[in-house]
Amino acid sequence: MVTEKILVVDDEETVCQSIKKILSRKGYAVDNALNVEDAVKKMQHTPFDVVITDLMMPKTSGMELMQIIRDHYPELEVIMITGYASIDSAVKATKFGASYLQKPFTPEELTVLTEQAVVNRKAKLTHVIEQPKPDETPAEQIDVDMPFDRAEVEQSTSKAFVESLTHSDVPLAKKSADKTYCHTGKRDCRRVIVEGRECPSECPIEKKEKARAKAVGKAVRATVELIDADMPFDLSEVEKYTSIDYINCLGRSDIPRAALYGKDATSKYSVLVIDDEPIVCHSVRRILTKKSCVVEEAFDVDAALQKLRLNQYDLVILDLKMPKRTGMEVLESIRINYPDTPVVMVTGFASIDTAIQATKAGAFNFIPKPFTPEELSKVAEEALA
Repeated sequence: MVTEKILVVDDEETVCQSIKKILSRKGYAVDNALNVEDAVKKMQHTPFDVVITDLMMPKTSGMELMQIIRDHYPELEVIMITGYASIDSAVKATKFGASYLQKPFTPEELTVLTEQAVVNRKAKLTHVIEQPKPDETPAEQIDVDMPFDRAEVEQSTSKAFVESLTHSDVPLAKKSADKTYCHTGKRDCRRVIVEGRECPSECPIEKKEKARAKAVGKAVRATVELIDADMPFDLSEVEKYTSIDYINCLGRSDIPRAALYGKDATSKYSVLVIDDEPIVCHSVRRILTKKSCVVEEAFDVDAALQKLRLNQYDLVILDLKMPKRTGMEVLESIRINYPDTPVVMVTGFASIDTAIQATKAGAFNFIPKPFTPEELSKVAEEALA
């Protein structure tokens, strides 16, 4: 029999009772709270499995309750329900790991989400990381974090070397000094370990060092004005025949990096916009250039993937609907190959479902078209923070 405990949080008592009636028929133990404060008190005393919360509530919202749950009860599953569904709230709820359900909903829709939440909850509880078995022969190992076998090390060095080791893979100097120190060369010497004797006359190592010191001439100190050591052109001289943009493209080589030519060297971030509509790309570039961003444009998926292979970007703005491949497919490729690059999805065909799907696939945020400069700037600043 199902015994999982469900907590329903909604300021409308009729909603709480309706949900309780539906889920009780499935064997769940259902409790309710009319505000977040009462819900937190109940969670402190009762180990619930799933919390179903409304988004819009007086004083403390459902989104704030989810933050409390993630901070103090991360093992709990959350289902967000709302009569004021929006892409923004759907994205935020999904980022918190919650399921999202719009009012009005059917008993079947509620039951399916609840059953899935219970399955996820059980998976969390049964996920036990297997601990390695304790070593039955710790005396044969040199160290825990560097588990070399003593016999193996002795085979490659010597018994004296192994005896000098403590609980580290580095030999203790005071234990090995009387067995490895050579008075002829005034240093530790492997010959003392291997042959058991010191060098009879001049130390061969010391002799090589003296010869090498005589062969080295006077060091030439490079200046910051030189482009590179093997191509010692003066920067000011090169600038005279080219331009400051050309100089800014030079790295540790005399060959300029073409991708940097003509860009503002003071810009902090590099952004790639992928959209088959040039007007959208140009608009994004104009907006984000004012936010210390260097913006590159790609009107084709293949061109975009080529740019990603050649350059490193701090942010990608990606359209959902494009020829050849969809934005979701491109997003998947970026997440696999460039997991640290945040992606903001934009689309003129926005819906709650696509926003949730994109967020679950790893998108940082989701913006419907048309968007204002302020909306794009805010999302970009959050992604680049």
